[in-house]
Amino acid sequence: MTPGRNSNAGSAYIQRRGARACTADGENMNRQELKKKEKKRRSTLNYDADTGVFDLDPSVLSGEFREAVMQCIAAQKEAAGAAFSAFKPNPGALAEVSEEALARLLTQGKDVHGISKQRSISDVIVFSARNIPDSLRSATVEALRARVDKKAFKLVKSIFPGTSRLAVGSSGHFWYPSGSYMGWHTNSGVPGWRVYINYAEEEGKSLFRYRDPVTSEITTLMDKEWNIRTFRITSENPLWHAVYSGTNRFSLGYIVYKESLASWFVRKLKRLFR
Repeated sequence: MTPGRNSNAGSAYIQRRGARACTADGENMNRQELKKKEKKRRSTLNYDADTGVFDLDPSVLSGEFREAVMQCIAAQKEAAGAAFSAFKPNPGALAEVSEEALARLLTQGKDVHGISKQRSISDVIVFSARNIPDSLRSATVEALRARVDKKAFKLVKSIFPGTSRLAVGSSGHFWYPSGSYMGWHTNSGVPGWRVYINYAEEEGKSLFRYRDPVTSEITTLMDKEWNIRTFRITSENPLWHAVYSGTNRFSLGYIVYKESLASWFVRKLKRLFR
């Protein structure tokens, strides 16, 4: 596989990590690719000009922020104990995120929005999603997620400096047990930027795979322990992407979009007259 491209492909600050596949049931990773010298990762993006997929510099995650995430993860493990015990690693998980699986979807002309509309594309443990029937609800998890979100919203906004009327909302909250996956999908029904803050218990055993909407190249990004991954979603040029994990992987998702001038003005007025 070859590295993907984006509007700033020549920048020395872009992080790209290619690998052929993640280890699972005896499958070997391309260690040579994983050990390639890394370039310094960017910490900011241009909301309007940048396109593509970016791994941002996780050093911006403070110790306090990481501790808040770990407390949320501990609560998730406690709340989802029964679901985790019942989980069975899927022997076909890697096949579900393969290039061949995507080729079949493209041949059929399908657009898979995501887990909220097609639960069958993934076997992850889901938290606090009202539109997913088997989503787990825990007051403790939700309170700790809200604590993380308060810090994360500021962090996410700082990724797009100088952008007016920027709004951030929480989206996916997932636990990927070892041997789980999120099949190919586009999220094209909700345009904007996505930011995912991920924690993987074992580095190099989980991956994010995507198809460049311009070049059609397939790129695989291996997870480190902490990851900030962001990409732009449009309905015109769907960005197909998928996830596989061979370790416990915890994912907090955020959607970033521009408010209309009217809704921004109303919100500001409400805040003014509180």
